[in-house]
Amino acid sequence: MSKTLVRPAMIVVPLVLGMLLPQFSHFGFLIDPLLIGMLYMVYLQLDLRELRPLRAHWVILSVNLAVGIAAYLLMLLTGSRELALAAFFIGITPTATAAPVIMNLLHGRVGFVVSGFVVTNLGVSLALIPLIPAVTGQFDPAFVLRVVRSLLLIMALPLGAALLTRKLHPDAEGWPKRFKMLSLSMWSVMLLVISAKASKFLHDHSEVSPWLVAAIFGLAAAICAVNFAVGGIVVPRRFRREGSQTLGQKNTMFTLSLALSFASPLAALGPTFYVICHNSWNACQLFLYDRRRARRQVRGGSAER
Repeated sequence: MSKTLVRPAMIVVPLVLGMLLPQFSHFGFLIDPLLIGMLYMVYLQLDLRELRPLRAHWVILSVNLAVGIAAYLLMLLTGSRELALAAFFIGITPTATAAPVIMNLLHGRVGFVVSGFVVTNLGVSLALIPLIPAVTGQFDPAFVLRVVRSLLLIMALPLGAALLTRKLHPDAEGWPKRFKMLSLSMWSVMLLVISAKASKFLHDHSEVSPWLVAAIFGLAAAICAVNFAVGGIVVPRRFRREGSQTLGQKNTMFTLSLALSFASPLAALGPTFYVICHNSWNACQLFLYDRRRARRQVRGGSAER
């Protein structure tokens, strides 16, 4: 297999296998440990000076909220409340915990994406306090506690562990480069489990109209495209790639849980399908990035000869 296809395949193949083998959903308990392990490897080489909110992060948060509200209102015009709720929970979703991992694989500014995760997850959570009752007519403040737990477990724990490791063993900063395929391997296993959970969800709700399912998938794909495109436009040019990733890659497990709690299984299909959409684009990003690097290496080798 061509080197430019290896990393994209490690995303696409697990997604396909998960959809074909829903029984892997039973390994859902692996998601948090794998994510913590991936972020630990990223944080080993993180420059702490990058961890500060910039104006661009607040712009991304504003767009994040606007997309969720606008998508909801637009779908209400179709007369389908289920489509409107699915659109809301897709659009309102904050930045994914795994976004820094992909940005690290793309050799971008990881600190920008980490800061974006914190700003969007806290900002969206606060905004949902009035928005969830307005959209669904229901509310439970327990979801705020889930966000705090996520921040402490998924972000603070691996960051603290990485800083301690670097202090005790300075050479640890080079581990991510030495074991560069480890993070992607963990990501592949995690995608297999997430995709299997999505497949099981669809099997458990087979009574839903296929046309409505197709419409929700189309919504997820459209909002995904808008997020990745707009995220790269609303930030300064030097942060274009990071802004795109911060707005485009979403913490779907968070809003999927909220949709199931406050709306319906149909609304939860929105974030479920978004998993497929944003990871498909991640695979394309890795393919294009690796192909450009391979071409530069070939041209460099030719120049030397």
